[in-house]
Amino acid sequence: MKNYRVFMGLMALLIIGLIAVGCGSNVQQPVAFRADIAPGTLSAEEFGKFYPKQYDTYMKNAEMSNEGSKYGGSEEYDKLTQWPFLKEIFAGYGFAIEYNEDRGHVYTLEDVKKIKRINEKSISACWTCKSANVPGVVAEMGDAYYSTNFHELKDKMTEPITCANCHDPQTMKLVITQPPLRDALTRLGKNPDKLTTQELRTLVCAQCHVEYYFTDDKKIVTFPWDNGLTPEEILEYYEELGFVDWEHPVAKVGEIKAQHPEFETFASGSVHYEAGVSCADCHMPYTMVGGEKISSHWWTSPLKHMNESCMTCHREGEEWLKERVFYTQDKVADMMARVGTVNVEAIQAIAEADAAGANQEVLNEARKLQRKAQFLVDWVGAENSMGFHNPQLTFDTLNKSMDYAYQAIAKAQEARTGTAAPQWNVNIPKLNSEAVRLMQAPAEPAPVA
Repeated sequence: MKNYRVFMGLMALLIIGLIAVGCGSNVQQPVAFRADIAPGTLSAEEFGKFYPKQYDTYMKNAEMSNEGSKYGGSEEYDKLTQWPFLKEIFAGYGFAIEYNEDRGHVYTLEDVKKIKRINEKSISACWTCKSANVPGVVAEMGDAYYSTNFHELKDKMTEPITCANCHDPQTMKLVITQPPLRDALTRLGKNPDKLTTQELRTLVCAQCHVEYYFTDDKKIVTFPWDNGLTPEEILEYYEELGFVDWEHPVAKVGEIKAQHPEFETFASGSVHYEAGVSCADCHMPYTMVGGEKISSHWWTSPLKHMNESCMTCHREGEEWLKERVFYTQDKVADMMARVGTVNVEAIQAIAEADAAGANQEVLNEARKLQRKAQFLVDWVGAENSMGFHNPQLTFDTLNKSMDYAYQAIAKAQEARTGTAAPQWNVNIPKLNSEAVRLMQAPAEPAPVA
């Protein structure tokens, strides 16, 4: 009992001593670092004064290189040369004039100003995903911002994509700053200010890496998510709206130009999304810099830092994983080229039928089919992963594009000849759970005679 009292007395003294040390003026308890950055700060350099390691990784976005990636990268090149069918399906639209691979986020202002698709009639909506200044300008001007002439606001756009696009400078918490995404989430019943951190690690990217269109009246940048996020659900939305980006001079039909639907493709049932992985987990992995763990702000292909991005979950080895990525992307690229060619054939078939004085009512059915086919193949081409964000959805989208294109060709021939092509509705049998169970069950022994 005496030893017990001595032991308890020593423990009490130790606890008192630890408390005294912890409260002493020379020893500080660890606290979360919070920079004193003024509200409204937009410059990445200003953020970098307090977060130099993150800023150093951000500046790697200025390094233009396609090394390590077979498709995409950050070095500018001509997509019309890489995919010749695009020039045909974009005929009559600005993307047939110039369509380049995007460079890093630090070049957004420089690149949007020089691109040939920008002309004297371009509107300020084209600035929306190019500058950290945009949310402030929208707050100042309201919806009038979007339809204002592009060149009138050139002096207001001083910062490219910076820390301020995704972070509250006072707390450094992730935040949705872009009005179009805030509007889309609100329409869908989701509060943009009540998102979890993991949701935000994807949705801050979805502020720009999405499909969008300009409304006909005020040219407001709008995300077409009301029916869902898949290519067909968004196509259905456009069909209900009767939306048209431009009229194709050869097919003579109003077409839709897909933008860069990375978020929709990723979030539509991909294996990584369903596993709870965010965009940042792969594209902004945690890395050790000078003994400190930080999130990389070098927005690039995960293949350039596989140890930090892929190997945290996968154990197969870098070379094996890279081979699997390239295998998928090669298959998508090959199929996209084939589907694109069939889309061009559909355009030509419609034009030839029209020139031959074909039945316009039937030919208009061909045009509607071609419009759908074109949007779906463009979806895959505009999405910046060559299918890897969601291979299953990508192949399904290309299959449907090819089907619509062949249907368009058949309709064009019907409009020209008056003879409809034969159709077969083939239903693929799907095994129910009972059938699967029976297939997997061990075979019963044969009866003994």
